[in-house]
Amino acid sequence: MAMNNLIKPILVGCMPVAIASFLVTGCQESSAPAPKATIEVTNTYTPTQVTQESTPPTIAAIPTATPAIDDSTKHEAQVAGITKVDQGDITQTQVFTSPKPTAKPKVKAEDAYQQEKPTLMGLKLGTPRAAVLERFGKVKKQFVMEEDDIEVYDFTDFSVGFNSKGTLEFVDVHSVDIDPGLHGLRLGQSVQDAIATLGKPDTNSTYVLSYKSQGTLLKIDIDPHNNTIQSIKLFANS
Repeated sequence: MAMNNLIKPILVGCMPVAIASFLVTGCQESSAPAPKATIEVTNTYTPTQVTQESTPPTIAAIPTATPAIDDSTKHEAQVAGITKVDQGDITQTQVFTSPKPTAKPKVKAEDAYQQEKPTLMGLKLGTPRAAVLERFGKVKKQFVMEEDDIEVYDFTDFSVGFNSKGTLEFVDVHSVDIDPGLHGLRLGQSVQDAIATLGKPDTNSTYVLSYKSQGTLLKIDIDPHNNTIQSIKLFANS
């Protein structure tokens, strides 16, 4: 009993010490994460400082020069006859107007060739010069056949000649690009086409087909190599 009584005070005296030690140890363990929190806050804050101190991103300068024209736009501009010329910061626009092609003269159906009224390009021999020029306009070139005293006017696809009296002496068609008023017959077509269109000729040779009518001669020159029409003339049958 005496021993038990002696141990109790010792145990009672040790209990506060043990409890205090436990509390201190518990406090140390519970307070241990605090430094980690401080480190985490520091680590979280560090990238912000680095970001603030980093070199700001470079901003690309906006070019002041006139942007290049898209190929399709350039093509459309060329088609429209518009050319843009860049001179530094100044763009000049030059407009080029192409000359319009001259329309080919057309022969009216009532002026086409007929046996009773032989014509070529819708023209009848003896027509005054003024009437011909009024109908067909400006000529490409003009010259004189001195041996025949004939003044010739060339309209590119065909030519006409006037005698000393100023009246129509002949008509000469020399282009496949024009309808001479022979019911659809043109240069480049065959001899068979000519006969089918105009009928049987008065002369039929390897080089010439000719039709006589009302004091005129319609002469069709033939290329013997391919049997096609090379030229067509209407002149007086003297």
